[in-house]
Amino acid sequence: MAISIDWATKIISIPQADLTLVSGTLYSMNTETQFRQIVNAIMAGDDGIVFEDSIRHNTEVTVAGVTYARTIEVLQANGYSVTFTPDSQWSVRLEGSNNNLFDIEAGILNQNQVQVIPTNSAGLQVVSTGSGLSAAQDAKLTDIHNETTDIESGQGLAYWTRVAVAALAGKLAGAAGLSITIRDQADTKNRITATVDADGNRSSVTVDGS
Repeated sequence: MAISIDWATKIISIPQADLTLVSGTLYSMNTETQFRQIVNAIMAGDDGIVFEDSIRHNTEVTVAGVTYARTIEVLQANGYSVTFTPDSQWSVRLEGSNNNLFDIEAGILNQNQVQVIPTNSAGLQVVSTGSGLSAAQDAKLTDIHNETTDIESGQGLAYWTRVAVAALAGKLAGAAGLSITIRDQADTKNRITATVDADGNRSSVTVDGS
């Protein structure tokens, strides 16, 4: 069963079978290829051509090198609404556009047991490759990454934080002898092992922040 329009009620029915299974009872719908293009084809057919438009569309637009997502609106003013079928407990995530298919208050979505999840965003962008960050943002993030991944001896922030916590608050053993060990907070491993002289001066130190 494919997407269909009941011309008497102007309800656009979207069957689960036409959508993409993500996992379990979660499906996704590309609102461009799995909705708009199909609805437009129905509207252009012999039955639909005589009716008022069912959807309004603004395509992707690129501004200053950033491509912003398309918008798709179901025209409730012309009497159209949307129903996801079957009426059972499953979910659909709307992707590929800013749209109003989830809008219950405005009468666009005929609510039943299906959970409809929008992904609208005022700054929704289309990113074909990379992170979507500007060059300056990417450079800044790279700087932060470099600063925290190799603080000393090739070890990063997490490693040296564990060592520091042990040095400040770990259990201590052998302080009166020729070696000392400082344990991690869980008391499962030696974080710091040092050889010391009678005055407590360290001559060698081994650390383990893993």
